[in-house]
Amino acid sequence: MSAFAKINLTLEVLGLRGDGLHEVATVLQTIDLADGLRFRHAEAMSLRCRGMPRTPDNLILRAANLLRDAVGVSEGASIHCAKRIPLSAGLGGGSADAAATLKALSRLWGIGQDEERLDELAARLGADVPYALRGGTALATGNGRTLEWLPDASRHWVVLVPLHADDPAKTAEMYRCLLPSDMTDGTLARRQAAAITAGAVDYGCVRSAFLRAAEVRWPEVSRALDALLVAAACAATLSGAGPSVFGLYRTRVAALEGMRAVRGEGLPARLCRFVVPADAW
Repeated sequence: MSAFAKINLTLEVLGLRGDGLHEVATVLQTIDLADGLRFRHAEAMSLRCRGMPRTPDNLILRAANLLRDAVGVSEGASIHCAKRIPLSAGLGGGSADAAATLKALSRLWGIGQDEERLDELAARLGADVPYALRGGTALATGNGRTLEWLPDASRHWVVLVPLHADDPAKTAEMYRCLLPSDMTDGTLARRQAAAITAGAVDYGCVRSAFLRAAEVRWPEVSRALDALLVAAACAATLSGAGPSVFGLYRTRVAALEGMRAVRGEGLPARLCRFVVPADAW
């Protein structure tokens, strides 16, 4: 099974909620960079993951054990993950792996695909996991778990500069770095959602609340954004809380030229495209 990465076409932070979480408004989009997962029947639970350390808080194991406990399954599973989405990169790789685990083990253990039950379990694992269960294009609001599914965004090619942070607590730290001037009222995300519903992507709304803080923390972010814009990206910004950066292109030819130009600046770059739920599952 493939667990697909996501980018944030628009990401706004509105402020701090009474529950201590931040209010956000973000438009999420699945891209075709994916981890590969295999699941087999086994008496015990085991995980082999190339490219990622096996730790007790690993989201794959957390998702598997959460589902097993919730439905009372006695058997385990042998899980193998080939990690291709960089860790702590702003691309939702851990959330995608957790969502794929919930879906795959529901099938493997023959316990059905009750969407409401899976959504509830996914929400307990992280803000992006309910979105990753389905993928595609969505507007997420509130604490990130309130989802409004949008029509499939018009197909675009993506030049992704996949940077990663060494600190697994990077997202919480990035929230602490936000200034009042980084926070907005959600208008851009809703405008982006309206544009996508009308069949377009609003390049003027391709923004991230974390961009200023990310440019301070990771010098490569500014270099990557400059390179993408010089390489004729329709728009470019940070994904998630960073540090990965992406640029949007209308055609594969233009995106290939952009990728080569970014690599020519000494930065990592790869070609991706938007995928929709039918592609993903």
